[in-house]
Amino acid sequence: MSEPYHVFIKPGDSVREVETALDALKKRGVSRNDAGLYKCMYVTRANQTVLMTESRDTALAAEMRGRPGWMEPGDEPLDA
Repeated sequence: MSEPYHVFIKPGDSVREVETALDALKKRGVSRNDAGLYKCMYVTRANQTVLMTESRDTALAAEMRGRPGWMEPGDEPLDA
């Protein structure tokens, strides 16, 4: 059985912000496939963006933690 995907949420439509994060990673040599993106979608009825990464330790997950407004619901905080 595979691990569940790691989830981030942010109010509003932030799909372009995720694309910008993927572009920033690409400039640092991390391909889109290696960034850890599983799925990103704007849920209109909830008015929020849902981002799923392959795990909490992917390059994309680290990139999103450095951006304001993103939450990781139901997850244990990372140790500093």
